[in-house]
Amino acid sequence: MKESGLQLVNYYLTNPNNMMKTLILVSVMLFTGVALASPPIALEKINPNTVSVRQDKMKIEPESLPKAVKNSIAEDDLVKSLPIDKAFQLTQLDGTFLFEVKFDDGTDEQVTKKYDQEGNEIKG
Repeated sequence: MKESGLQLVNYYLTNPNNMMKTLILVSVMLFTGVALASPPIALEKINPNTVSVRQDKMKIEPESLPKAVKNSIAEDDLVKSLPIDKAFQLTQLDGTFLFEVKFDDGTDEQVTKKYDQEGNEIKG
């Protein structure tokens, strides 16, 4: 006697001896479906030119900024009259330092400038 597919499914789902096999089979089918449906993970090539060169950022007192940086600030018409709110020393991977200075301009947004050790402003 031939049984139809629906009768076989009904038999396996209702027979307690086959219930565990059915649960395992359904679990495997779901896991396989999820694994196959997931988008492939694309590994990006790392461009060495885009690697950040900043290694460490440490808050410092504004008074401890190098003299060259203080001179650049004093000569800059935009910030020379603004009080320094925060100053940071950024240690580069090559051992040199940059200095990030945040000025309080009286608004919610602060003016931020970066300088190298010689007091040259770093744009960007």
